[in-house]
Formats: sequence, structure tokens, C-alpha cells
Amino acid sequence: MARVAWIVRQGKPGDFDGPELARDYRSQGKVSEPKIGDVLTLPDGSGPWRVVDWAFADHYESTENVLVVEPFGD
Repeated sequence: MARVAWIVRQGKPGDFDGPELARDYRSQGKVSEPKIGDVLTLPDGSGPWRVVDWAFADHYESTENVLVVEPFGD
């Protein structure tokens, strides 16, 4: 099973046009994709970020696959 390529944007639920933090982010595990509430660190070392929304465009490599995150922690 292929992992989804995500564009990661900072924002609030429903805000799919926020600032881009990462492009072509792929989940670390092959078991499941990130879910709302999951906490992740981006490949550049930034984070932690909490997933607050997502959109999937029916294709693993689509530029419309978006994870929306907010800062998590202190």
C-alpha cells in the first residue's frame, strides 16, 4: 500500500489555505495515515504539530491532499 503525499499547512479546522510548512510529507508508518489529534514532527525537525483537519483528493500523489496542523505543547 502506498503512503499518501501530503502538503502540511498551519491553520485551524477548515483552513486549507494557511501557510505551507511542508510539501510531500509522508506518514512515518505504513499502517495508517495521520488522523485528527495525532501529533507529528516534520522532516525539517519543526514541531510538534497536532493534526486538526485534513483533505484527501482520491489520489495518493495529489497536490490537494492537505493536512492542517497547529502548534502543540508549550
